Amino acid sequence: MNNKPNWGIIGLGVMGTSLSRNFARKGVALALYNRYVKGKEENIAKKHCSNFPELQSALPFEDLNEFVNALESPRKILLMLPAGLATDSILNELKFLLAKGDVIIEGGNSHYEDTEKRAEELARQGIHFLGMGVSGGEEGALKGPSLMLGGAEEAYPLVAEALESIAAKNSDGSPCCAYLGSGGAGHFVKMVHNGIEYAEMQLLAEAFELAGANPLNNFTTLREMFGAWQNTASKSYLLDITHALLNFTENGRPFIDLIKDEASNKGTGAWATAAGAALGNSNTLMTAALHARFTSSNKEAREKGAKRFPRNTKNHEISLEAIKKAYDTSRLINHHQGFEMIRSAAQIYGWKMNLSTIARLWSEGCIIKSDLMFSLIDLFKFNETLLEHKPFIDEINSSLTAWEQALERGLKLRIPLVCMNSAWHYFLAITQKQSNANLIQAQRDYFGAHGFRRTDSKNEGLHHGPWATQKK
Repeated sequence: MNNKPNWGIIGLGVMGTSLSRNFARKGVALALYNRYVKGKEENIAKKHCSNFPELQSALPFEDLNEFVNALESPRKILLMLPAGLATDSILNELKFLLAKGDVIIEGGNSHYEDTEKRAEELARQGIHFLGMGVSGGEEGALKGPSLMLGGAEEAYPLVAEALESIAAKNSDGSPCCAYLGSGGAGHFVKMVHNGIEYAEMQLLAEAFELAGANPLNNFTTLREMFGAWQNTASKSYLLDITHALLNFTENGRPFIDLIKDEASNKGTGAWATAAGAALGNSNTLMTAALHARFTSSNKEAREKGAKRFPRNTKNHEISLEAIKKAYDTSRLINHHQGFEMIRSAAQIYGWKMNLSTIARLWSEGCIIKSDLMFSLIDLFKFNETLLEHKPFIDEINSSLTAWEQALERGLKLRIPLVCMNSAWHYFLAITQKQSNANLIQAQRDYFGAHGFRRTDSKNEGLHHGPWATQKK
C-alpha cells in the first residue's frame, strides 16, 4: 500500500504554517519542507510536526531532494515564500528535481508578470505552474482563505478538490476558490484586491478624521459611529476591525493615539497603481491611497509644514450621517474602478474571467469581504458594470448633497480627503457628457501634430487644426 503524500508545502512562515494546518485538518496528507540555516532555521518542519497536533502525521524535511522524492506522482507542491529572489531560487532547484506532469503552486504575493514568465519557462519542461493569490491573512489561511488561481488550466482539476476544501465558504456555501485564467491571472486579481483594500482602509481613516474634527464628537462617539455602521449595509471586515481596535486603551488613553502616524506598504499597492496606468484605467482611489501612505511616511516634512501653514480651526459642523453617505458612495466608486481594471486586463490578456465569480471569491475569507461584495455576486450576473445597477444609481443620486457637504467641510478644515475627493472627481468625470478633452487634443495637435477626430466628420481618421498651415 502506498501511503506517500502527493502534496508538499515549501516555506513554513506564518502563512505556510497556517495553510499546512488547514490542509491537514481537511485530511490532505502532507510533506513539509523548510530550509536549513544553522543557528537560525533548524528543524523547523520537524518542530511544527511536534507542536501542532494536526501535523503529527506530516513528513518533515530539510533536504529538498528528499522532500521531492517523498511525494507521490503527480507531485503537487505549494510554495509559500517571499516574492522575488527567494521564489526564483527554489524554482531553479525544483525544476531539475520534478517530472513532467508535476504541479507547482506559487502562493506568495508575486507580480503577475513574474508569474507569466515562470509559467512559460516551466511549461517548456512539462511542469504545470499555477500562481495563486491568497487573501485572509494568518487567520484566513488557517480557517479558510480566498484563493485566486491562474496559470496552467489543465493543472487546476488536479488541485481543485484539495484547494476548494481549505478555502473559505460564503453564506451560500460556495468555496472562495476558482481558476481565473492563464499565466498571471490569479496574481493580477490578488493585486487588484490589494489595491481596493488600500482605498477601503484610507476611506475609513478619512471618515475617522473628518468626524473627529468636529469638537462635538469625542472618541467614544467615533467608536460608536463605526459600531453603528457595522449594523447597516456598510458592514465589512475592515469596518469591523476598525471598530474593534478603537476599543483598546492603555492607561485610560485610546491606544490608537500611541501609534505613530506613518503608514507602510509592501508594494502591491504600487503594482496596482502602475498596472492601472498601463491598462489605461482610472484607478484613482487606490492611487490616492498609495500616495497618502507615501506622504504619511514623510513625518518630518509634515511637522515642518504644519508650522508654516497653520490649519483652520473654526468649526464647520457636518452630521455623521453625511459622512457615512460620503463613505458609502466613495466605496461604490472604489469597487467599480477595481472591477473595471480586471475587465480591461481580461480583454487584453485573453483571460475568460467572470466578474461575478471574482465577487464570490472576495465575499468571504479575505480582507475586503463585505455585504457590498456579496451583493456584487448577483449584480454582475445581470449588469456589465456596477454603475449600471439601478439601486446603486439611486443610492448615489440620493447621497450627492451629503457627499458634497463632507468634501466641503474637509476643504474648509484643510483635511486631505484624498480618496473621497478622488471618488467624487471620478464620478463627475465619468458622468460628464461633454468634457474639456477637446482643448487637450487641440494642444497636442498644436505642439506635436498628434491629430484629433472631428465632431462633424464620419471619417475615423485623424485631422489637424488650421494652426498647422499657419505654423508653416
